[in-house]
Amino acid sequence: MKKYLVIVESPAKCKTINKFLGKDYQLMASFGHVRDLPGKSMGIDIEKDFEPSYVTMKDKTKVLKEIKNAAKNSELVYLATDPDREGEAIAWHIAEATKLPADKIKRIVFNEITESAIKQAITSSRNIDINLVYAQQARRVLDRLIGYTLSPLLSKKIQRGLSAGRVQSVAVKIICKREKEIQDFIPKEYWVIETDLKTVKQEIFTAKLVAKDSIKEKFEVSNEADAKKVKDHLESSTYSIDDIVKKRIKRNPPIPFITSTLQQEASRKLNWSAKKTMMMAQKLYEGMDINGEAVGLITYMRTDSTRLSDSSKLAARDYIKNIYSDKYVGSPIKTSKKKSNVQDAHEAIRPVSTEYPPEKIKNALTTDHFKLYKLIWDRFIASQMKPAEYDRTQIVICASGKERYLLRATGSVLFFDGFTRVYSESSDEKKDDNQDKTLPLLHKEDSLNLEKVDTEQKFTQPPPRYTEASLVKELEELGIGRPSTYAPTLSTIQDRGYVTKDQKKLIPSELGMTTNDHLESFFNTILDLKFTAKMETQLDDIQDGKHQWNDVVSKYYKPLDDMMGIANKDMEKVSLGERNLGKDPKTGKDVLVKIGRYGPMVQLGLADDDDKPVFAGIGDDYDIKTITFAQALSLLAYPKTIGTFENNDVIVNRGKYGPYVKFEKSFISIPDTISLESITIDEAITLIHDKRKQDAKRIINSFTKADPPIEVLNGRYGPYIKCDKKNYKIPKDKDAAKLTVDECIDIIKNQKKSKK
Repeated sequence: MKKYLVIVESPAKCKTINKFLGKDYQLMASFGHVRDLPGKSMGIDIEKDFEPSYVTMKDKTKVLKEIKNAAKNSELVYLATDPDREGEAIAWHIAEATKLPADKIKRIVFNEITESAIKQAITSSRNIDINLVYAQQARRVLDRLIGYTLSPLLSKKIQRGLSAGRVQSVAVKIICKREKEIQDFIPKEYWVIETDLKTVKQEIFTAKLVAKDSIKEKFEVSNEADAKKVKDHLESSTYSIDDIVKKRIKRNPPIPFITSTLQQEASRKLNWSAKKTMMMAQKLYEGMDINGEAVGLITYMRTDSTRLSDSSKLAARDYIKNIYSDKYVGSPIKTSKKKSNVQDAHEAIRPVSTEYPPEKIKNALTTDHFKLYKLIWDRFIASQMKPAEYDRTQIVICASGKERYLLRATGSVLFFDGFTRVYSESSDEKKDDNQDKTLPLLHKEDSLNLEKVDTEQKFTQPPPRYTEASLVKELEELGIGRPSTYAPTLSTIQDRGYVTKDQKKLIPSELGMTTNDHLESFFNTILDLKFTAKMETQLDDIQDGKHQWNDVVSKYYKPLDDMMGIANKDMEKVSLGERNLGKDPKTGKDVLVKIGRYGPMVQLGLADDDDKPVFAGIGDDYDIKTITFAQALSLLAYPKTIGTFENNDVIVNRGKYGPYVKFEKSFISIPDTISLESITIDEAITLIHDKRKQDAKRIINSFTKADPPIEVLNGRYGPYIKCDKKNYKIPKDKDAAKLTVDECIDIIKNQKKSKK
């Protein structure tokens, strides 16, 4: 048997780490948490200082048994779960569940999965940090107390299946508050006035009206009459240059990614959700198959620190020097003062090694993994480069006539590209296009002639709705949540139907607005932003050993319990847009519109009828507040059989992603050019034929006599083998079109072995 047992969270890590350790080490995976609070009861004894009762998770009984058996035959057990509170708690739960003696257990942590980091972790092993465990336990207990206190109340008073959470409810509150600001916003009219001016060299440039009499005085044109008056004055004015200011400005490189900024930038540049970003990052951290070896490509992706190791900075600077030359190597970045709400437990998110530039390993990565890795790589390299430099010119122009007006023309020219050669940071804010315009070379004594005056009516805009990116930024700035909570919070509020996403914008549903209003009315302290942020700080204090975990929980629970007593008595039951629209003429059953767990829907029949009710989602077709009886009946008419083809029914229906035709096992989208209500059997058959042609192009080869059958298919990321509902990569030295059934079987067998 092996001398040492190393336990990690995921099988992927086992594969990556295994190559760094010798034959004396055995790697096993816990597959995440092994114990938790019970699923069907609170599992917290409030009278005994909130003592939690942990139970083994159903699917982890076998895992724990295997770990325990392996541990018995090992001299030492290294618990190498993730380097954060959750990871520390998992390590503690494994130790508690297996009842291993304390002298046989060591905790190791590493920020990157490299040989040096793993071996350094083993040499600097430690005991489990019980304060980290207590901090996680406090969070878990608080979340459970809130869930088991508020969720039944919301289910009883508003709608079944609702939930509330310490962070998720505050996130919904922020979104709802912004929506109310938008609804209450009163647009204000203003006019933008610009002139096109010509130089003696016949060069034309644009200058914007900014002031009257003095450049320091704010000047606004608020209506069409005033705009026309100003335009008339400008058209009869003479123009001269009042001032020219030229300045060399520097734009500093961005700092490396932390969890929140990675999620924000992936949202802006890749149009990814926070959940997808973290899934992709997790795999890059745990290890990717590079030339037959599992290689961890990035450091730990749950971090709030921008700190970089000295070795990584030196490696980046050497890379920059070799690839871009000395002139691009930046000065060492000074470490900024640590923010009070930053744990600083790990480095920033960066590539593990400069040996793996994105383009070098592109063929070994999926398209999505490559996109994210390149984003992280470029940001890290850019952070160690010199600032970009611009020559910015600002020209103040005087229009003299009946009145004296001042106009401004601004432009900039790139002098040195610096870090922008590698990376350009995106933003939610709209960029002033005039900033980057190149202006003609002018002197104060030069004369100018007016070409034209343009006026444009505009209105002030309400504050923008939050995107996932801007909401994460807001939560971070407020100190609400931590790197590990942003993605699950965003997923939860959308899954619960509190918030919908439309073109990246987060919009609160009626359910979200109503739930938030009720929680604010009765649990205003719990939803207070400062209170929630303070709670996060107190969790950090538990981690640092400054507070007892159950004392913190007690301080939080007491006001919750007091408010709960009032809410149970005074909170009125709500009917969320639920209406009885009438009787179905065919069945005589009630037709209702209501909000279900998955959003607004139409219901045919009542729960106590002999037959089960029939449901149809409203989706974006109608508004729950205005939908008519006729519209509801049209929704209930689907799915509908419109004919037969090849002795099989052809069915049309509305789906989550739009209307579709269902034929046999195929689901075929109905294009916008064809109406669901009027689609004919002939049109549906044409769509079926088109789908078959597409599928035929997708199939490279099919071995139907194999057991089970095997297909070689064209996929989004290239050819692959499909067998028994599982997909297998085709090695790069193999021609997909020439693969035999035996070669396919060998590829499948080899990949199954490598996954074990």
